[in-house]
Parts: sequence; structure tokens; C-alpha cells
Amino acid sequence: MLHSLKLANGPNTVQLAYDGIGLRIEGGLDVEQKSSKRSLSDLIIVPIAKVNVLSVRFDTDTHLLQIHALIPRQHAEPESPLDLCIFRTSVDQTKVGETQTFCQLVMGHIYEGINVGRRFKVLVNPFSGQGHAKKIFQEKVAPVFKSAQCKVDYQETEYQGHATEIAKDLDIDAFDAIVTVSGDGIIHEVINGFSQRSDARTALKKVPLGVIPGGTGNALSICMLGEKLGFDPIHTARQVIKGKSISFDLCSVTFDDHHYMSFLSHNYGITSYADLATENMRWMGDARTIIGLLQQIFKGETYKMEAAVQIVEANKDKIKSNFPSDTQIIDNGKGPIQDTIPPLNEPVPDDWTIIKDDVSLFLTSKTPLLARGMLSHPCAEPNDGLLDLLLVRGNHGLFSKLDLFGKVETGHQIDSDAVEYYKVKAFRLKPIAKPGKKVYVAIDGEHAPAKTFQVEVHPGLGSVLSLYPNYITSRTWRPTNISDQSSSGSTLKQKLSAMKNKLTNTCAYILSILRNYFRNIRNLFRRTSTR
Repeated sequence: MLHSLKLANGPNTVQLAYDGIGLRIEGGLDVEQKSSKRSLSDLIIVPIAKVNVLSVRFDTDTHLLQIHALIPRQHAEPESPLDLCIFRTSVDQTKVGETQTFCQLVMGHIYEGINVGRRFKVLVNPFSGQGHAKKIFQEKVAPVFKSAQCKVDYQETEYQGHATEIAKDLDIDAFDAIVTVSGDGIIHEVINGFSQRSDARTALKKVPLGVIPGGTGNALSICMLGEKLGFDPIHTARQVIKGKSISFDLCSVTFDDHHYMSFLSHNYGITSYADLATENMRWMGDARTIIGLLQQIFKGETYKMEAAVQIVEANKDKIKSNFPSDTQIIDNGKGPIQDTIPPLNEPVPDDWTIIKDDVSLFLTSKTPLLARGMLSHPCAEPNDGLLDLLLVRGNHGLFSKLDLFGKVETGHQIDSDAVEYYKVKAFRLKPIAKPGKKVYVAIDGEHAPAKTFQVEVHPGLGSVLSLYPNYITSRTWRPTNISDQSSSGSTLKQKLSAMKNKLTNTCAYILSILRNYFRNIRNLFRRTSTR
């Protein structure tokens, strides 16, 4: 495939060529740059990748050809920041028909299988991300949407639960996606708004989520694009414009007096403490949960519980060898969402596994990353119909837990003998508070009652716009070779060396967190002093 166009722009000649992979521009064009001042030669030194071309259009009133595109600041760097640029050149009357044909052919290919000018319902939480979400949308995202000719219905959420009400009453035929500019909280609300509708399953599929990071926690975003690009508003805006809808599993959560849906995690033990008891440190961003975990590990805290778990796979080696799987479940049902496990007031089936113990943590997740630097469930996949359960019992010592803590950034904590890792379909959990101790249950990063509840996976129920059919870990993470894990034949010297490496790596990780902690404090004081 090759489409080309040659135009005269004053004394200059402009040559455009599109080959199905990228758009090459040669010659002198006028260029408008939204966020940088780079030379034209630097901008067009390499072809503009197909995914970065937002629109190629001809204006019949001004006789101008316009190319709206995102240009990497470092062309050879895959995670380079992107600059929005608009290239313009005049078109002679004799070239109008050829130019219009060129625009139609290129647009048809760069938006193959995707609606041009998508219609977005945009929800912005003005209080999210220390109050920066509104600015992020207006200054970074909105210009990109405009260049892609997207139609935007903008609305700010005004109170907790507002996004749930909006989604519950939304005209699902009027929009191609509902775009959240916030943290994971507004995503949770939108999912629950859709889930409360009589046409819940249709709404969840017909109007996929578009995720723009605007909060302190953006787990779903970083699972799709990675820890760097998942926090980049322009990269994520590109994904919302050019991405295709992929399914992802949702979970029903049932207490004795209420019921709702979740999409991230269900958390009891030291990790729920780290998530909820550190609310006063939200200004620290992701680092607050790490600091909370360290506090719990050094104090040797454990939490009592009773759980019943419907385990599908208990062998860690099999789980790792099957990752990434080819399973991609899509829910094609209609009507409301219905649970299939017994109600909370009835016994669980006989084939469920019973766990009664003191634990350090009981943590299930549908996403591999819960925050930057926390690859807690590396084998979690968006639509395999299963939850990944990470269980650490309370009988492990300080150094074992610190070793796990030091490996959580890479996901290789699951290789530890202290970690039990399961693929599960459902579970029921009863938190048991020890005398004088408060216990926490966190669901999707938010406070939940510390009482008996149960969770069931609903395969492929949700949908989200993504440039990829899976999470980033399926493309970048691989488990440690099983043969490399065995230490039975190791000499004493090798075992001591391995222990030294573990302690060194753990200390290095803790120091990196502390550096980030003090950097955040310094930045906070700087912002305060400039007000």
C-alpha cells in the first residue's frame, strides 16, 4: 500500500507518502506546536507512525491541508513524551480532488476498525490527583481530542457517588466511550452505575471505559500502558482515541446488607492497613502504601481470618508456565448481572478450600500492578475469568517478609516458599479482630466493612479502550525458570551468597522508596512556599 501526494507550497514542494505503517512528510510546511519549539526537520526526520496520526483533513474554505499528529521528542525512544503538532500547507485548486482522495484513503486506514470522531462522555473529578485532574484534561487531553475530531460532552463530578448516578442514567446510544479523568475511584463508580441498570451487561459492553490518569492511584492505566506511560495524559489520550475495546473481568462483592461490583482488588491484612491507614499520606502518591507496608512488616503484625476459597489452580509452577494464557473471555449476555455462588447466609460448596489462620496478607487482584512499584500479581490477566490470590501466612519471619517486599517491584516474590499463589473463581472471607486491634478491609483501594463478605468473578463483563489485547505484563514479564529456583543442590557458600544478594536488593529497594519519600516532602514544601 502506498498513497502519495505532491503539492506546491509557495516556492517549496511538499511530498506526502503513506505506506500503511507511517506518514512521511518531505518539504516545507507550516507547523503549529502545542507544547514545544522544535525545528521542522527534527519533527519530520522519520515517518509519523500510523498510531500517532490523529487526522489528515482538507478545509474547503481555506484550501489548507492539515495534518494533526503526535510527534515523539526522542524518535528512537518507545516511551518518549509526545508533542501535539499541526502541519499545514496550501492546496492549489487543480490539486483539490487529489488531496481529498488522499485524505480519505489515509483516514480510512489509520482508523481501520475504529470510528472517526468518537463521541466521549468525559467525567473529570476536580478533586482528584491533588486537584490537578481538571488542568490535565484542559491543557493536555482536550487539544488531542480536538485534533482527532472527537466530540466531547464534559462534566465534572461534584460529590462521591456522582459518577455512579451519571452512568446509571446515561444514554448509551449517544456515546462511544465514557472517559474518566481521575484515579481508580471514578472508574469504580462508573462500573457500579452501569451494573445497577436493567441493561447492565449491554451498557458495560456498548460503552467502554476510556482511562486518563488523574489521581494518585491509576492501577488500571499502568496495567495497560506501563508505569511510565500509564501516568502520561497524552499517551493515554492517544489510547482512548485509537484503542479498541477489550473485555475485562469484574467481580461482585456481597456483604449481608449491600452488594456492588469491583474491578481491582480485595485486600485483608498488612496490605489493607498500608492502603487505608495511610490516607493522611496521600500527598506522597504511591510511596504511602510502601511506607505503610514497611511499618507493618517491622512490627510483625498478623491478622486472624476464616476464608473459604474456590480454587481453580493451586500449583504455582503450572500458573507460571501457563502465563500468558490465550484465554480471552467476552460476555455476550444481556440483562442484569446475577451471581452463581450460594448466598452469604448459606454454606459454601464442599469442594471449596477452608483456610483458618493468622495471615500477614490475603490479597486477591484482577490486575497485575496495584500501584507503581507493586507488581503484586504478575500472572493476573484481564479476561481469564479468574482472580489471582496472593496469600502469606503469619508464621514467616521478618527477613522472609522483607525479601518478599524487596521482590514485589519485579513480581518475583511469587517464587518464595512463603508465598501461596492461586487462581480462584470465588471466595468468602470473615475478618477476625484480635483484642485491642483494628482490622481493615480494602476493596478497589477503598474502605469496606470489616465483616464477612464474598466475591465472585464475572468473566469478560467490562470493557475498556486499549491499544493492546492484554496487560503490559503479558508483553514484558516472564517468570523465573523453575530449574533456576531449586537450591537443594546449592553449596553453603552459594546459599550465603544468595542471602546476601536478597538483603542487598531489599535494602536498595527500601532506600529507593525513602529517597522518593523525602523527594515528595521537598516538593511539598516547595509548592507551599510558592503560594
